[in-house]
Amino acid sequence: MRASLRQPDHARAPSAVLAYDLETVAPPMPDGSFPPWPTHLPVAAGFAEARRHGGEWAFDIAALVVAGDTQEADLIREADRRMAGTDVVTSYNGRQFDALVLRLAAQRNRLWNLKAIADHAAANRFGGEHADLADLYSSHGRKVGLAALCDAIGIPAKTDVSGGDVAALWEAGEAERIRTYVCEDAVATLCLHFAWTASRAADEALVTQPMAALARHLERTPDLAHLSAFVDCALIRWCRPRALHADIAAALDRVTAKLKREEDERAFATA
Repeated sequence: MRASLRQPDHARAPSAVLAYDLETVAPPMPDGSFPPWPTHLPVAAGFAEARRHGGEWAFDIAALVVAGDTQEADLIREADRRMAGTDVVTSYNGRQFDALVLRLAAQRNRLWNLKAIADHAAANRFGGEHADLADLYSSHGRKVGLAALCDAIGIPAKTDVSGGDVAALWEAGEAERIRTYVCEDAVATLCLHFAWTASRAADEALVTQPMAALARHLERTPDLAHLSAFVDCALIRWCRPRALHADIAAALDRVTAKLKREEDERAFATA
């Protein structure tokens, strides 16, 4: 008898998703080409985590830069800690770069017990644990840059700095500009994941609801003022009125259901 293989449910919206991005430095190549990934050292990591509880979304957005008291090993441990607590980790080209750099950096730092990073770097290409959006949006074909997709959908990306600027910023000690940039890329990746999930499941609410909640979170968190471009981006402007309409419809449905239960209970009590 042929054994049936359970396929991943790509249309299911995860309750907890972590978007992340690494920024690295590497020795330049003589011909000016992109250095091989094993030569890259991570100098910053951005994390944008979204969790859904009973229909409500909560966010945790942060970044680490290897500077001052923060060492490379601290960045790696934090990535492992955050990956361990989510349903899905999403990245942009992480399968071919970020995950590999993280795994090698962990070994270089003699950190052998980081199970979440080990699982992330070894995730099945067609499974659902690692949603590499560069693969998914290209249907595992020819990839494009993160900014190209974000521009098409109306998500801010690379608003001030690009990956090619990081080495010079690092040499100049511009840790805060790197922190802002890597944080922005992580949030852009999270937004793109919401867009992908809604499209894959054919359910508008899977982008409108979390994007509206993200905008509210950014508005009421002063420490995230550097991400204000997301609050007024084209995708969020489209999402917010639709999310509000859905919230009102859902509230009306709850009130109607409550009144119906109360009416049924009164009818039962007088029967």
